[in-house]
Amino acid sequence: MSTFRLSQLPISTGVLKLPIIHFEEIDSTNAYLLSRHSHPSGTIVWADFQSAGRGRLGRSWMAPPGEALLFSIYLKIHHSETPLFIYPFLTAVGVLEGLQNIVTPNWLALKWPNDVLLKNLKVCGILVQSKTSSGNNADVIIGIGINLNQNSDFFMNNLPFAGSLFSITGKKYESENVLAKLIYSIDQNLVVLNDSGTDPILEKWRKYCPYIGQKIKVNDGRNIHSGVFNNISEDGGLILQTGRTKRTFHAAEVTIVREK
Repeated sequence: MSTFRLSQLPISTGVLKLPIIHFEEIDSTNAYLLSRHSHPSGTIVWADFQSAGRGRLGRSWMAPPGEALLFSIYLKIHHSETPLFIYPFLTAVGVLEGLQNIVTPNWLALKWPNDVLLKNLKVCGILVQSKTSSGNNADVIIGIGINLNQNSDFFMNNLPFAGSLFSITGKKYESENVLAKLIYSIDQNLVVLNDSGTDPILEKWRKYCPYIGQKIKVNDGRNIHSGVFNNISEDGGLILQTGRTKRTFHAAEVTIVREK
């Protein structure tokens, strides 16, 4: 782990704290915030390179130094007031709305539960982790990785459904500028969550997801289920309709299988 410096962004926030803690290299920004620390709720940690980044379902997540935007957010919440399930959805909405300021907005979409797509290619990974701190309190860590400037060869063999902002648009992007857009947007959605609860966040998510009402395949780790993506439930589950039967899946159990 390298030493850190504080980086200020040209934005104002209501929930998230500035300045940002910025490392040149770290094992994992999520791991850093999950360990013992004295940072306040709303702290943001940004790294140029992660040597031990992780994605959903325990997958490793590695990007060349400086070619991805890697940061984590720390929140202290009350279980009884804010359900944990909402944070992957809120983060995906916040990332998409932030990216609308720098790429063609109608190229962006969400795929359940929290993939952000640009021209149907995944450009963002989100990993939300939590631990109970005391009583009704919990620490929530939101890890975000944006593929910024990798070229198409980086994804060719192992990541055929992924891309970077550069590989898709042909433009290079400056990390701090993108970070400022995303932090501002995520913060705005956290304000909405605190003021109005989960419903407005889920409504936004549904608006940005083009797969609702479409035929999909869902892999629950044991079987592949075909049907129509009916909706997402009040607790964020994917509702799959097959004939007259509806079945609900949750993020830890399933991924959507795309046709090749």
